[in-house]
Amino acid sequence: RYHLNARDIDLISNASALHDIGKIAIDKNILNKPGKLTPEELELVKSHTVIGADMLWDLEEYRNEPLVRYAWQICRYHHEHYDGSGYPEGLKGEDIPIAAQVVAVCDVYDELVSKRVYKDMFSHEKAMQIICGEKKEAFNPILLECLQEMSDELIEMYIPEHTGGGAE
Repeated sequence: RYHLNARDIDLISNASALHDIGKIAIDKNILNKPGKLTPEELELVKSHTVIGADMLWDLEEYRNEPLVRYAWQICRYHHEHYDGSGYPEGLKGEDIPIAAQVVAVCDVYDELVSKRVYKDMFSHEKAMQIICGEKKEAFNPILLECLQEMSDELIEMYIPEHTGGGAE
């Protein structure tokens, strides 16, 4: 449906590594805070999307390179939700670039199955339940189908990299 060729997929994959680059401008004490963030701290963390996109936009001589274009889209929009409830612009549905939609699903999956200072890791099954269940409105239904179709592959290629049991 999205007419992504092998080169696009490779570029999106590589550009996704920069999705949180804007966090370098956020105080480490806030990013590593073990407890709940204050509303002010949360707004500061949310600003990483715009900060990262601005950093990439400032690379004027590379701005038109496909990798930088995808990285910019991903940085700016990977926290937009398919139902319009995300940030920074509240984009909805197909107004969100497909590269950012793909990275959004991957980012949430990674966050759920990884241990963080503010939470334990979840099992693959629990992560899938959250993404495809209670949070499904945030994601493109086609991408959720793809995620479910590759569930076994995710376990094989991703979960072994994480050690220690998952929280339910």
